[in-house]
Amino acid sequence: MDTLEKWYAQFVDLKTLFAHWETQRVAGKERRKRWREIATICFFTLCLEHNEKKQFLIGFQKRGVPSQPGPVFELFEDGADEIENVDVILVPDVGPDGPAIRNIHRCQLVGYLERPEPSTEDLIDFLEEKKLRFVCNDDDLILIVHLEQPIAFDWVQLSIHLQMRNPKVPYSQVFVLAQTSVDRNRPCWSCRQLYPLMIPLNDMDLEAARTTLLADRRTVCPFVPRVPRLDKEGSEKPFDSTLMWQRSILGRCEKNSFAAER
Repeated sequence: MDTLEKWYAQFVDLKTLFAHWETQRVAGKERRKRWREIATICFFTLCLEHNEKKQFLIGFQKRGVPSQPGPVFELFEDGADEIENVDVILVPDVGPDGPAIRNIHRCQLVGYLERPEPSTEDLIDFLEEKKLRFVCNDDDLILIVHLEQPIAFDWVQLSIHLQMRNPKVPYSQVFVLAQTSVDRNRPCWSCRQLYPLMIPLNDMDLEAARTTLLADRRTVCPFVPRVPRLDKEGSEKPFDSTLMWQRSILGRCEKNSFAAER
């Protein structure tokens, strides 16, 4: 990518994004790539907030110059930009009156799914094949690995592999996220940092998160459902973002304009 290329980020609060995610799930679109990526960042952010006692806004990068932001449901369309190996960014939510310059977390997402022989060894091979061998060193980029299929694996063995790898892992941090409960009606999520050190995070109970983490937010965008617009023949018209748009926090971001929080 041209380092002088302009890009910006549309920021959305976790409560609104998660509400749209659940709407997509009810509509049966949970297998689409973009839906799965947003599920990953929603659950990772919930786990992070559960442990750090902070709130975060989720930013989606777009090429060009800042413009009027479209509705949140447009973020679920496949084909979104990956800029500088970054899928999403996390910014602390300090409220609308907080400072304009904030620390950011640049995140890359990958899902472990549809592997015929899931195991610790296969997970290591998967990460080497998909990420570790082909990403340039970036000490300001976080890798979030979402285990999207059942797998019995050894957290410690995977962490040792990452810590002892030569050349070193090309990320500042590596997290693994998984839904670990056996009760489908009471989902529980586990998240661990495996690199540069192994640090377990407290498990996050989704139902409890609904009443605590998602209930009281500093910033909340109005929920604008996607309502198909039909032409005279009954076919759906393309969505015109100038007719309905959702207020989001729009921040101009340029390379190295913020320092990653440690």
